[in-house]
Amino acid sequence: MKNLLFIISIFTSQLLSAQNAIQSTSEFKITGMVKKEKTISLSDLKQHPAIELNDVNVSCSPKQEYRVSGIKVVLLKNILDSVSFQYEKSRMLNQYYFLFVASDGYKMVFSFNEIYNTEIGKNLFLVTEMSGKPIADMDNRIMIITTKDFKGGSRNMKWLEKIIVCKAE
Repeated sequence: MKNLLFIISIFTSQLLSAQNAIQSTSEFKITGMVKKEKTISLSDLKQHPAIELNDVNVSCSPKQEYRVSGIKVVLLKNILDSVSFQYEKSRMLNQYYFLFVASDGYKMVFSFNEIYNTEIGKNLFLVTEMSGKPIADMDNRIMIITTKDFKGGSRNMKWLEKIIVCKAE
């Protein structure tokens, strides 16, 4: 009986520690309604022009705020522009949306028009440096932040694993 309890306690502790493991990502895929799936690596992000932002909320929760200055970012729209979407007529893009998926299973959505036709799209970024740390040294990589949502942090995401381009049915 003691051996069984010991085995159960070891198994339980392993499960709990696995749930707290850092799930940082070093690349993400753009897939779905695209002509050709594309993988974006950390080095690919460095090829895009970086923008420096100050006093930005990088919390991934609307219930708390964590502000950082001197954060370097890349405009997500520039990354999305590197793929071709599958559609017959351009008006079909009004039905498209982007499903962002993190390595821990967290998901969030932005519509095509939200990214390409509103201020949100001009303020939706991938973080490439924070607090003097390059992206490769960040525990919360790959991170997305938006600076124009009314409720800060509600659509920031860490550990981006893939962006699925979807069509509303």
